[in-house]
Amino acid sequence: MSQNWQQPQQPQPPQQPGGYGYPAQPPQPQFGGPQQPQFAGGFPPPAPPAGRQGNPALAVLAAVVAALVGGFLYAFLLSALADTDGNEPKITQFAYAGVAVGALVGFVIAKLGGRNPALWVIGAVLAFAGVFFGELYGYAMITADFLGNHEKELASIGQDAPSAFSIFFEHFNTPLFGATSGGGLFDAWKEDADAVTWIFMILSPAAAVSTAYRLSNR
Repeated sequence: MSQNWQQPQQPQPPQQPGGYGYPAQPPQPQFGGPQQPQFAGGFPPPAPPAGRQGNPALAVLAAVVAALVGGFLYAFLLSALADTDGNEPKITQFAYAGVAVGALVGFVIAKLGGRNPALWVIGAVLAFAGVFFGELYGYAMITADFLGNHEKELASIGQDAPSAFSIFFEHFNTPLFGATSGGGLFDAWKEDADAVTWIFMILSPAAAVSTAYRLSNR
């Protein structure tokens, strides 16, 4: 009996790899621009870390100390440059002294306070106050030194040469030796201060702000 004729089977195309027993198909390269990284939950990427945060209270306290120390150094320098051997004292102003006080205060305020422009303003005020204190206390030291060179004349009228501390704190607004006329230390300083004195004093807060700005932007 004859067998039914069967049509030969067509060859089947090979199956795509990735099924059972086949290695996984490598990902196909995608063309186009770089894709942005996806974040779970749709949240934006974390913000970059902020600049160094300082301690404003500690910065102001340290700046007050720096202004006082700078003021005393300013006073000693002013007294050292003065000539008190003549009939009246001659005072020599030194511009870089005020700049140094301002730079010291600006360095402290920026180092401990971080990038905070409000602290720069406080530092400028403290720098000016430090130089102003140095001017007045230096003037008291010069006056005390000048009177100390005339102890014999003072002794002849029954007076002792006062110290700079006494002149600054006891005769700030009252005249020396119980005089009924004339002003105290502050009035005498105002009479001797000129435009150059005020210019040198203004350099101090300018130096404080400039130093704090440069240090904070490094």
